[in-house]
Amino acid sequence: MTSFRTKSFAECAFSRHLLLRRWQTTSYRTGWRFHADWFLPEVRTVVRCLATSSIVPAPAAKSLGAARAMNGVSIGETMTDFRALFEAAEQSLDVDALQSLAEGWAEVAELAPALSCTDVYTGLATQAHFQRRLHEVSTFGDESSRQNAVARILLPGPSQSRTHCWTLLARLGEAVKGQLRGTGAVAMYQDCAVHVLFPLSEGNLSRLAECKTAIEALEDGALSPARMKLYPLSSALAATAASTPMTPHKSSDKHGMPGTGPKASRTT
Repeated sequence: MTSFRTKSFAECAFSRHLLLRRWQTTSYRTGWRFHADWFLPEVRTVVRCLATSSIVPAPAAKSLGAARAMNGVSIGETMTDFRALFEAAEQSLDVDALQSLAEGWAEVAELAPALSCTDVYTGLATQAHFQRRLHEVSTFGDESSRQNAVARILLPGPSQSRTHCWTLLARLGEAVKGQLRGTGAVAMYQDCAVHVLFPLSEGNLSRLAECKTAIEALEDGALSPARMKLYPLSSALAATAASTPMTPHKSSDKHGMPGTGPKASRTT
């Protein structure tokens, strides 16, 4: 095992450099999406703390979480990156430091400006991006000219609050992205439902069923039972969704789409 506890200045400098590189490599390997925006001044501070004292003080972890939120990084990606730090250092995860990181992220996330097409809470598409893609596919078709459809996975609402907690939303986004990877689908979470625009095929329908099952398994069934509805994509549906707020249609659930959601993150 490599120890990052050092004594001399030269040893300390080397250990910090080594840990920084290991953390960066591990983070990229475990899912960091945009390599160019990983390094921040707060990263260096956290590395210095862990390399010299084997701990990450709460203020340093909180500052890193806040900086990640300011840069539009989702909570799931932020926490995965922080776990990669301790994996790189060959140490057990400091759960107190992880909590401080999450608190710093949460304090800033609500104030962060909308930057692009990715929701910071789930890592899925924002409402605007989903609407735009829905309109594009309905109007112009997609590259493969395959028929598309929209699925809604309806989830039970939280029992003690208006919305699900952001840690659960992060796990929800990770589960949806993992299950639908490679299908060509675009997914969005709004108003206790996952909305999926996808190329219609037997294989993709099977993947959607697996996605529903994975969602229901999160946190000992916190989002179970879920219900899934499928709708063929039509020009009328896309035009309605693209030109009006995404609130449920009064006359038919067939056209019901969700409302405004959390802020957005980095460009995809």
